[in-house]
Amino acid sequence: MSKPWIKIDDLKVDIENIPGLLDRYNLLPDFLRRILETKNTHKLIPTKEEQINYFNGFLKQNNINGKDSLNQWLLENGLDDKRLDTMLYERLQVEKFKQDKFDSAIESEYLKEKELLDRVMYSVLRVENKEQAFELFTQIEEMESSFSDLASKYSIGTEKKFNGIIGPVELGKLDPNLRERLRVSKRGQLWPPFEFKKNWIVLRLEKFLPSKLDDSMKIRIRNKMYEKWINKQVLKLIDQIRYKNNKDLQINNKEDINAIEQSD
Repeated sequence: MSKPWIKIDDLKVDIENIPGLLDRYNLLPDFLRRILETKNTHKLIPTKEEQINYFNGFLKQNNINGKDSLNQWLLENGLDDKRLDTMLYERLQVEKFKQDKFDSAIESEYLKEKELLDRVMYSVLRVENKEQAFELFTQIEEMESSFSDLASKYSIGTEKKFNGIIGPVELGKLDPNLRERLRVSKRGQLWPPFEFKKNWIVLRLEKFLPSKLDDSMKIRIRNKMYEKWINKQVLKLIDQIRYKNNKDLQINNKEDINAIEQSD
């Protein structure tokens, strides 16, 4: 019988059961992700200046001001100075890896997605029946009433609270029926009523806000590319663990039951 890896009162966990337990508790993906990150970043050595800048960014992001504030953060997160230094150093290594691997492809990736990253502000008026929608549309078109007044009075959606105004919102986050109309609209263009999710709506583009490949957008695209890449690597490893390399690590109900057993 193997020696327990850990004992908690009358419960014990044997070391050979750990992979199965990681999978059972859905901790295996994160565990493998950290291993892959270590594998790919251990040769990357950040400069002292990079470490200082990254540490200062961490303090700013977490609203930490002064030693007392830092100590409180460490206490709340179960860390000490040494473990924090290690954590930030490894995070910085990952950031450097992202830059090395993906920065050359950021611009082309942005151009492929730009249309979905552009933002719009628009007015929408939503009612339950077609006849009312056309009546309100006519009032707006003929300037008998303002869009905002009619939306705040008649609209049945959350836009009612905001005089019908929605946004700014990225086109990629909109329903295709709205996105395609707004994408081809000119500012102020009013769309006749159309059926949308069992209601009828009137739509008008208020403002088009093109996206820019600034620093924040580069970080966003870099992170997205990295997440796609690392998740693919993790899934490959999980597949190997469960089905290919080591059949002893496959998960079944019997192993789950016996993984944590009472000690004699």
